[in-house]
Amino acid sequence: MELRPNQIEPVRLGIEYFNDKKPVPSIIVAPTAFGKSIVIAAIAKGVGEKLLVIQPSKELLEQNYEKFINLGGTASIYSASMGEKEIGDVTYATIGSIVKIATKFKELGITKVIIDECDRFPREPNGMLRRFLKGADIKHTLGLTATPLKLQTNMGSDGRPFSKLVMLTSRSKKGIFFKKIIYVAQIQEMVESKFWSKLEYQSYDFNTGDLIYNTTGAEYSNSSIKKAYKNQKISSKIVKKVEELYNRKSILIAVPSIDEAKELTTLIPSCKAVYSDMPPQERRETLEEFKSGRLRCIAQVNILSVGFDYPELDCIITGRPTASLSWWYQFVGRVTRIHPNKSEGLVVDFVGAVPKFGKVEDIYFKEEDNGMWQMYGEDKKLLTGIPISEIGLHIEGEKSPQEKAAEGVKVVMPFGKFAGKEVREIPASYREWMLNNFSWTPFNQKVKDEILRLKSIGI
Repeated sequence: MELRPNQIEPVRLGIEYFNDKKPVPSIIVAPTAFGKSIVIAAIAKGVGEKLLVIQPSKELLEQNYEKFINLGGTASIYSASMGEKEIGDVTYATIGSIVKIATKFKELGITKVIIDECDRFPREPNGMLRRFLKGADIKHTLGLTATPLKLQTNMGSDGRPFSKLVMLTSRSKKGIFFKKIIYVAQIQEMVESKFWSKLEYQSYDFNTGDLIYNTTGAEYSNSSIKKAYKNQKISSKIVKKVEELYNRKSILIAVPSIDEAKELTTLIPSCKAVYSDMPPQERRETLEEFKSGRLRCIAQVNILSVGFDYPELDCIITGRPTASLSWWYQFVGRVTRIHPNKSEGLVVDFVGAVPKFGKVEDIYFKEEDNGMWQMYGEDKKLLTGIPISEIGLHIEGEKSPQEKAAEGVKVVMPFGKFAGKEVREIPASYREWMLNNFSWTPFNQKVKDEILRLKSIGI
């Protein structure tokens, strides 16, 4: 197995990182379909020392381990879900299986770690990963991910919480673990090099009115997701669309829950469900049927969104509403792998993901003048470091809504509890209430005009 031309540099930098005498936890950003498993294997082999590879799931472990063996390496597996618990010079492990034996790795002198899908591990010091790294006295920690992001909840000036996407290397009240990004492979580089499948999007109207955020602000609540799925008859839409897609050989469907997945198996021919707590052997056999072409459709529940490697997959359908750009990007990534047997990948969106997040191939990362990284999307929209409600209002190279608001003539509130404050300093929720409840006259018209101006620029 040979490295692609675009994989050579991240492998070189990864090996160089593990030779650094004063390392800081660092990240390699590699898009879906980049071949992270191969990059990880090549780095692990090239380092030539004891090394641990941690991944968040059994499926990713199997995939990463296989690539290392294909490169001619010899490795051990330490994972309860795999039924193997051995430590070697190179060990592939799941964090849940090793968190309580950190001192064992320390005793064996294993101080170098690669973390696949590093964004999926909490930043908090008391999380399993951080506890293991501290207990094992790990010196070198290199993470790989396509989405170096976390959703962060903050309190707004109006006393209401809001959420925003932040880069893993951004400052946070929870602290920063990963300090540096040492390499970024942009998606457009993959597209131009023809290592990324051409994508066709079909997006349908979706009413977001039923959706509310959960208490963490990280995602919509499960109950509101199920309510939206039911009220908008997403199941029937999926069934009808699958009937129309007679020219698609393999279709991966995302739905909110096990019940919805099982329901689809009764409505769609050649369709089976895959979910987290199904028997491992049954899941393995189902995936083999799918990859061999004996099974046309899989309805899955948050289990094949990350790390599922099947290059011939030519269609995904999302019936799961999400507030997570990372989830959307990862799920679309399942259909971006190239293969001689497909001309393009079809993305069918029934839940408003394309209008909300844009096409994933337009995502790019940029290091700003202050040394901080940000992520941008379609039409140069800033996607990180701002309230999610403001996505689409901040454009690279243009003034922010706040800067535009400050450019206007200062209009001071002449009465009420905010008397003496500039209108732009009044909470947006209160300004909206004013529009609907105040009696507007020529004497206070300038206040109304300022509220409408601020609203037009997203403030």
